[in-house]
Amino acid sequence: MTDSGEITVIIPSWNRRELLRHCLRSLERQTVRPRVLVVDNGSDDGTSEMVASRFPDFACLALDANRGFAVAANRALDRVETPFAALLNNDTEADPGWVEAGLNALHDHGGHAFFASRMVNFFDRTVLDGAGDCYTRGGLALKRGFGEPVDRYSRTEEVLGASAGAAFYRMDLFRHIGGFDEDYVIYLEDVDLSLRAQLRGLRCLYIPEAVVHHMEAASDREWRGPVQTGRKRAHYSFDRVFWITRNRWQLMVTYQPARNLPRLVQGWTRSFLFHLIKVGHLGAFLRGLAAGMSMTGKARLKRRRMREQRILSDRQLCQLMQRFSPRV
Repeated sequence: MTDSGEITVIIPSWNRRELLRHCLRSLERQTVRPRVLVVDNGSDDGTSEMVASRFPDFACLALDANRGFAVAANRALDRVETPFAALLNNDTEADPGWVEAGLNALHDHGGHAFFASRMVNFFDRTVLDGAGDCYTRGGLALKRGFGEPVDRYSRTEEVLGASAGAAFYRMDLFRHIGGFDEDYVIYLEDVDLSLRAQLRGLRCLYIPEAVVHHMEAASDREWRGPVQTGRKRAHYSFDRVFWITRNRWQLMVTYQPARNLPRLVQGWTRSFLFHLIKVGHLGAFLRGLAAGMSMTGKARLKRRRMREQRILSDRQLCQLMQRFSPRV
């Protein structure tokens, strides 16, 4: 295996030692060897010790407490010395050619700053987990292709954003726009980064050859195994609903043009009914909504600052959302 010396793979992890072990084994099998940096986000299950004993060639940064994905990723990015970085969830298995495909794209597509992988359902490998991220004019952050046949989205093409569960970045992107917004803590921090990048004229490319198998939400502390009832069924828990709802509100206030208000009202109404009738986490939804609303002032300040730096207008942003939204 060739050591490229060009890319560092960052894996934030909290109390999922066996998941992480499986993920790291897949990185040992890569056709191009990356540098690997695990961020132990305050685990109490021996994560750091396992990495040191089983994977001595991989580095581990131990934080004193669980500070969320955004903080863990940023602390790792501060230590990266390679020109490229990748982020990978601990509940994934990377195909042997994943790093090589990402490096090829980074070299061949100099006009793009970050890259989305083809994420495949770990338990049913005929089904996609995601092929890049979308953000709709109704305020929904969606995984493109989620639950669709795995052979869809087989072309290299531009997308709105990349899931940080398996994404490649030029380090210059972070120097240009900053790292992940730590106010998001967990969930949708990658959507925020994608929107911030797009507004500054930095584009994202989807690479179908870069394949990662993902156990949907297996890093969630309430996860009890794969959901078997329907290909488009996602995992829901109190924490997951709370944080996604909270951060959806932040995204809306920071980025959504006023012209999308009718769609946003409709989107939030549908979400309320969905959590009331189908999911059974209405309390988590309402608490997340209240928490998001409490951050409105900070989000509005970010919006004003963004206007001073952005290249795209509100109209162009709407066009971008529409262009990359799924046809549903």
